[in-house]
Amino acid sequence: MKPQKTAAVLLIIALTVAILYYGSGFLIPLAFGILLAMIFHPLACWVEQKGMPRWVSIGLSLFIFILAFGILSGVMVIQTRSLVKDWPKIQEQLAKQEQKIEQYIIENIGIVSEERINKAKDRLAEQQAAMVNMAKGFVGSVFSFFTGLIFALVYMVFIMLVQRRLIKAGLDLVPKSRRNEAREVMHSARQTASEYLTGRLLLIGILALIYAIGFLIFGLQYAIPVALLAAVLSIIPYIGNIIGGLFALMLGVATGGSTTLLLGIIGTMTLAQVLENNVLTPWIMSREVNLNPLATFATVIGFSLIWGVAGSILAIPITGVVKKIFEHVDGLKPLAFALGTGDGE
Repeated sequence: MKPQKTAAVLLIIALTVAILYYGSGFLIPLAFGILLAMIFHPLACWVEQKGMPRWVSIGLSLFIFILAFGILSGVMVIQTRSLVKDWPKIQEQLAKQEQKIEQYIIENIGIVSEERINKAKDRLAEQQAAMVNMAKGFVGSVFSFFTGLIFALVYMVFIMLVQRRLIKAGLDLVPKSRRNEAREVMHSARQTASEYLTGRLLLIGILALIYAIGFLIFGLQYAIPVALLAAVLSIIPYIGNIIGGLFALMLGVATGGSTTLLLGIIGTMTLAQVLENNVLTPWIMSREVNLNPLATFATVIGFSLIWGVAGSILAIPITGVVKKIFEHVDGLKPLAFALGTGDGE
C-alpha cells in the first residue's frame, strides 16, 4: 500500500472515531432509532398491505414497543425492589467478608496487622462514600436513559415516515446497473440487524428462566432479580455473562452462602452458556451476523470505549450491517472476509 493511501486510511479511521466519540449524544439515539425502525419494518409493511395508512402502522409499532417496554420495566422494578432496598445491608456483609479475609491473612500468613486493619477501615469509609455517589449517579443515569429513549423513539417514527424516500435517495446514488444489488444489500442489512436484535431479546427471556430456576434450586437470595439482571447483561457478548456471573457469586458470598450454593451458581451459569452457544443461538438466530470471535470482541470493546454501555449493545448489529455492505463493495470485500467466519466468507 502506498504511503499516501495508508495515510488516507488512517485519517479516515481517526476522523470516524472522533465523530463517533464527540457526536455520541446525537448518534446513539439515532442508531437505536434506526435499529428500532428496522425491527418494526416487517410489521409496518404487513399493516400497510392490509390497506391501513402509514400513520396507523407507525402508531401500532410505537404502541407495541411502549407496551413491551412497560411490562419489562414493571417486572424489573417489582423484582429488584427488595434487592435495592437491602443493598446497604449487602454492602455491609461484603465488608464483613472482606474483614474476615483480612483477619485470616493476618493470622495465618503473618502480615502486619495494625496497618492492614487501618487500611481496611479506610476502604470501608470510602465504600460508604462511594455508595452515596453511586446513588446520585444512578438517578442521573436513569434520567439520561429515558431522555435518550424518547429521542430514539422520535427518530424511529420519523425514519418510518420517510423510509421510502431515504431508500430511493440511497438507490439514486448507485449506478443503475447495480441498483438491484444495492436493493438486496439494504434488505439483507435490515434483516441482519432486525433478526439479531429480536433473536437476542428472545434469548434473554430464555436465559432469565434458566438462571431463575437454577438459582432458586440452590437457594440464592434475590434469585429472580439476579437472574433478570444476568440475562439482560448477556446482550453484551462475552463480558456481560462474566459480569452477571460475578454479581451472582458476590451476592452468594454476601448472604453467607455455602460452598454448594457457590458451586450451584457456577454450574447454572456454565450450563446456560453451553445451551446458549450450542443449542439456543443456532436454533433462534438462524441468520447470525457471522462475525468471528476476534471481530466480535474487538468491536464490543471498541464501541464500549467510545459509546459506553450503549456501544456494547449496538456494536454487533452495526458491525454486522457494515459487514453486509462490505461484502458487495469490491475494494472492501477483504475486510468483510476478515470480519466473517467460514472459508467462504
